[in-house]
Amino acid sequence: MRGVLRELKEYPTRWRQLQEVVKNPIMREALERAMTRFAQGRAQALGSLGDFQEWVEWCREMKDRALERSSELWDRVRESVESRGGTFYLASDAQAAREYIGKLAQEAGATLMVKGKSITSEEMELNPYLASLGLEVVETDLGERIIQLAGEKPSHIIVPAIHKTKEEVARVFSRAWGREVPDDPYLITKEVRKDLRQKFLNAHVGMTGINVVSADVPAFFLMTNEGNGRLCATIPNVQVILTGWEKIVETVEDAFAIFDILPVNSVGLKYSSYLSIFTGPFSWKKGRQLHVVVLDNGRREALKDPYFKEALRCIRCGACMNVCPVYKTVGGHTFAHIYMGGIGAAWTAITNGPEEAREVASLCTGCGTCLEVCPMGIPIPSLVEHVKELVKEKGQAERMAVRLVAKRKLLESATGLASMVAPEKITKLPGPAGIITQERILERPQLPPFHPWALSRGLEIGKGGEVTLYAGCMVEYFYPNISRDAVELLTRLGIPLQIMKEECCGLPARVVGDMGLWEELEAKNKGYMPPDKPLLFLCATCMSGIHDYGEKGGELPPLYDLSQYLLEKLGREPFPGSYQARVAYHFPCHLERHLGIKEEPLELLSRVRGVELVEGEEAHLCCGGAGLYAFKYPPVAAEILKKKLDWLENENVDLLVTSCPSCIMQIRGGVQKRKLPVKVIHMATFLLEACVEIHSRFAQS
Repeated sequence: MRGVLRELKEYPTRWRQLQEVVKNPIMREALERAMTRFAQGRAQALGSLGDFQEWVEWCREMKDRALERSSELWDRVRESVESRGGTFYLASDAQAAREYIGKLAQEAGATLMVKGKSITSEEMELNPYLASLGLEVVETDLGERIIQLAGEKPSHIIVPAIHKTKEEVARVFSRAWGREVPDDPYLITKEVRKDLRQKFLNAHVGMTGINVVSADVPAFFLMTNEGNGRLCATIPNVQVILTGWEKIVETVEDAFAIFDILPVNSVGLKYSSYLSIFTGPFSWKKGRQLHVVVLDNGRREALKDPYFKEALRCIRCGACMNVCPVYKTVGGHTFAHIYMGGIGAAWTAITNGPEEAREVASLCTGCGTCLEVCPMGIPIPSLVEHVKELVKEKGQAERMAVRLVAKRKLLESATGLASMVAPEKITKLPGPAGIITQERILERPQLPPFHPWALSRGLEIGKGGEVTLYAGCMVEYFYPNISRDAVELLTRLGIPLQIMKEECCGLPARVVGDMGLWEELEAKNKGYMPPDKPLLFLCATCMSGIHDYGEKGGELPPLYDLSQYLLEKLGREPFPGSYQARVAYHFPCHLERHLGIKEEPLELLSRVRGVELVEGEEAHLCCGGAGLYAFKYPPVAAEILKKKLDWLENENVDLLVTSCPSCIMQIRGGVQKRKLPVKVIHMATFLLEACVEIHSRFAQS
């Protein structure tokens, strides 16, 4: 309990810090510019690859094969490097790698090192270590140079200075050079080249990162757009290649395949400007040295972990950050340790331990947007959950909240009390908790809960219907009107239904890393499910949680979202009802990305006479609710929601329909706070309102 109280006391401080970040106009402007450009470029260039999912499947299999054989493949690379006169060093951890590079620089009498971009060197904290030895280290990638002179860390894995506008970049160089620098990107680049030219010529050591290493013909592949990596590798007498253990692939063809997809997926370029391939020391200059430093630092141990092993497929394209709603809101300094975003949580756990990764993991909403763009098929939300599971002593406040929600009698008492004490709508909370209601209004729970009402209406548990309704905790205790509307709707359509005894689906427990509770709830719910009837859901989150029971074995009944089920019943017929309005649909993240249900809700809405369907990419954006997330990080959740609200306002939407009660709570709260004339309702409620006056043709069949 002390741990819980301590964490709760820390929340207001964290909220204030996040408020400062999300209100930073320079960072937000820079991120908005870059993310829009990357998204548009990727969409245009992706067509050149063919079927993206086929690429994902092929890339995943290719990298998994290489990782399984990684020790054997690296032995082959080592033999090749050494036979050509180079030195190969496998560093067990960051300290060993730092010391090796520092020692070789000292032995070479070096006073200056030029570096090509390498996130692996950031992982090692190499630059401060070399500076402590008296070595001047100059970053030669433009983005890295900006960051170095600004005294910051990279905020993006591909574009390190993505959070800075051109005006801010000009100020960085003006301070560094002691003269006014114009905010023209072309002129800035020209000046930086001039400044770096002498550095390249005077450097004793040049170091680069590496994108891919092939084993059949041992070679190191480096992709750049500025040519600086090639200069780092060829001009100084000592060349250092720094790469991680996971960068290995079996063949040269595999390496080239990665370069086919990497620039397209990351920033929307079909090709990079330069692709350099190194196989050994250059022979045209006497005394040239090549040192290959391969960093383990937790990678080989991660190969033994079924979750973290998947993170080792990452090719550092950065696409997951480009689409992540949290990253786009707070940037890569807040949503990072060294590696950024959801994948950064996994990589931080691998290289620095789960303790360091906990805060990064906690900021992830689990929306799964990253799943749509990862070319290596990495299940990033599952990795984030795994990080939380490994750090059980932290996040105790979340875990306690989830455990309370899982106790249905306790939850019923709590919501019952809240429904009597709280006003109908809470516009402001006292003290630091007021941050929660700055951008949204909270609603009072409704009474009575669904199951007592259903039983009083003659519905039976486990018998009497052709479909079994699973309500879920939010519908049961907070929005029971949704399930009542669903019952009325199905009754009007002549579809008999039954209910089931149910527990929380367990997904909230899994999201906070409480796998013991998840498994306990899974076992109970499986025991309650009527095996011979489809299971119908009114909550996308619950459907996703119960869908995942199937991963652990054992058969489940067919699972249906309301839109899926009704379309199956309708066949080719229109929905028997009408609604005159401009209607938009909000795709819950669990429904669209976790379950792949994308077409059915729009198809069903389009069959309702009178509906003017409003579509747009904003319909697919995360709303920022994510269950407890909106209460855990209200400034971030509110900022994520703004794009959705702007869209509703700009498109003059009359009615927003969705299939997730948590999303309803988040969006309706924001709509009411902004006083928009938009009605936010569940699909069941909308369809019932559309067919109030009709007589069901299903009842006659």
